[in-house]
Amino acid sequence: MSSAPAAPVPEAPAQESEDQGEKPLGDLWMNPEEYIDIPEAPAPKEPEVPSAPVPEVAKDDILSMIEELKADTDTEKGFESLITDIESNENMAPMDVGDESAEVPAETAEPAAPEKPEKKPGEIDIHAEGFEDELAALLGDEPEEKEEPAKEAEPEETYDDSFEVEEIPEDEGAISFDKSKAPAVPAQPPEGAVEIAAASVSSEPHVQVFDLLQGSGKTVGNVPVEIIEDDGKISKKERKQAKIDKKIAEGKNPKVAEAIRKTVLAISILVIIVSSAYLAKTYIYEPFMFKRHQSEIQNIVSEPANNVSETIAQSDSKYPVGMLAKYKKLYDINKDLRGWISIPGLEINLPIAQAKDNDFYLHRNIYQKRTQYGVPFFDYRIGDFKNLPKNTVVYGHNMHYDDLIFGKLENYRDIRGFKEAPTIECNTIYGDYTWLVYAAFITNSTASQDNGYMFTYNWIDLSDSKFMEFINEVDKRKMFTSPVDIQPSDKILTLSTCCYDFDGARLVVIARLKRDGESVSIDTSQAFNNDNPKYPQAWYNANKKNNPYADDARWYPNK
Repeated sequence: MSSAPAAPVPEAPAQESEDQGEKPLGDLWMNPEEYIDIPEAPAPKEPEVPSAPVPEVAKDDILSMIEELKADTDTEKGFESLITDIESNENMAPMDVGDESAEVPAETAEPAAPEKPEKKPGEIDIHAEGFEDELAALLGDEPEEKEEPAKEAEPEETYDDSFEVEEIPEDEGAISFDKSKAPAVPAQPPEGAVEIAAASVSSEPHVQVFDLLQGSGKTVGNVPVEIIEDDGKISKKERKQAKIDKKIAEGKNPKVAEAIRKTVLAISILVIIVSSAYLAKTYIYEPFMFKRHQSEIQNIVSEPANNVSETIAQSDSKYPVGMLAKYKKLYDINKDLRGWISIPGLEINLPIAQAKDNDFYLHRNIYQKRTQYGVPFFDYRIGDFKNLPKNTVVYGHNMHYDDLIFGKLENYRDIRGFKEAPTIECNTIYGDYTWLVYAAFITNSTASQDNGYMFTYNWIDLSDSKFMEFINEVDKRKMFTSPVDIQPSDKILTLSTCCYDFDGARLVVIARLKRDGESVSIDTSQAFNNDNPKYPQAWYNANKKNNPYADDARWYPNK
C-alpha cells in the first residue's frame, strides 16, 4: 500500500488480544459508512481525571484511507493488516473511557452485568456492547448518545386538591365548595381530608372535604351529603345536628350533657350571687348601718335637753319612776333600754339593753332590727338596776373583721390598753357610775375546753368570802396587774366578749365600782404585765404548750 498514507495513530503499548473467533469487522469492511457516519452528539462531560489526548483525524481522510485500503487488499500490509493491529491493540493510543465507577442514578440503573476480566488501558473489547463508541472516540469523533428505553414508571398515588373553595360568607358562616371540581377519590385519602358519607340521592359515593383550619389535620366528622344545600353550603344548624348525631352514635347523649352543663352553670351563678350578697351585707351594709344608728342614738343622748340630771316624777307613768330624764327619747325607741356604756379611750359609746334571755339582743340592735352586731346587753338575771348587784355583767360582740361593739376590748390584753383607758363609764337608766379597770383575762365558754372545768365569771351575787375567792382566781388569770385594789365590800363590772385564741374563747374585763369620794385618777405607771397567767387547757393546746395549772384546784361559786 505504497500509494496510501499511513493513518496517524499514536503508539500504544502492545497488548495480547483475546481469541475472538471470527473477525467481526467484516461489516465494517463492506459498509464503513454505517459505522463511521455517526450523528454528532453533545460533548460528554469532562472526566474528573484527564485522559491522554487523542489526535484529531478528519472523517473524510478516514473514508479515503479505507477506500484505498479496499483497493489494495492483495498487499501484505493492506486493510487486513490494519484490522489485525486493531484487534491486537497494537499501535493504538490509550483512551480515557471515563470513570466507570461513577454512580448511576437509582431510577435508570441497569441490572449488574456479569464480571469480566479487568480491562487494561487502551484495550478495546470488540465483543462488548458499545465498542463502536469506543472506536469513534479512538478515531476522534464524539460517540452517539443512545436513548435508553423509557422505564415504565409505577403509578404514583396522587390526590388532586385543586378544587376551589369559596370564601365563607360572613353573614352565613357556612363552608361552601364547588362540587363540579371535586376530585376523584383516591385509594388512600390524605391527612386533613374529611369524608362525607353519600346519601341515597347523591350520584357520587362521597365527597372529600378538606380541613380549612391551616391544614391542622383535624376532621369535622361524617356529615351526610343530603344536608348539603343546592348552593353547596352546609348551614350552621345542619352542621350542629351532624355533630349531635355523631355523639349519639358514639354512645354520648348531648342533650343530657347540655342539661347537666346548664344546671351546673345555673347553680354556680346562684352560689356566686348569694355569696356576693352575703359578703356585701356582712362587710359593707351591716357596718354602715351600725355606724349610722350609733350616730343617731349618740345625737339623741347628747342633746342639751337630755343633759339634765333630773329624774322622772312619779306622776309620769309613761316612764319608770326614777329614770334619768336624758334617756327619755331613747326609752321611747326601745323600752328594753337599761343603760349606757362609754369608754372614751377605746371609742366605745353604746346603749345597753336587756331582754328576758341572753340571746335576743345577740343579733338585734336598739331598734330591735336584725343585725349581726346586735347591741350590748345586761345579763337577764339582773333584776334591780337602782341597786346594782355584786357583779354587773354586760355582754357584747367582738367581730373578727372589725373592732365595732366590744372589739376594742382586745386592747386590754396588756398594760398599753389599760393606760389608754383605765376607767369605764357604765350607767343605768337610774344613775351614772364610774368603774376602775382591775384586770383582763381569757377563759372558756364550755367545760370541754378546760378538762371538764368551767370557770364561772358571770355570777351575779356572792357572799363577801366567796367574792374574795373569785378575786383570787382572777389574779391567777389576769394578763396585767393594775394599781387598783378590790375589797370584800366592793362591787364589780364584768364585760364579756368573744376572742379568737381558740374556738369558744372569751375575753373578760373586770372593773371595780368607784368608791364614794375616791379619785378617778389612776397611776398607770404602777401597772405591769403578768408573765405566766393561767389559761384554759384549750389555749395551751392551741399554742402547743404544757399547762402548768393542769392540777390546780378548781373554784366554784356555789361550793
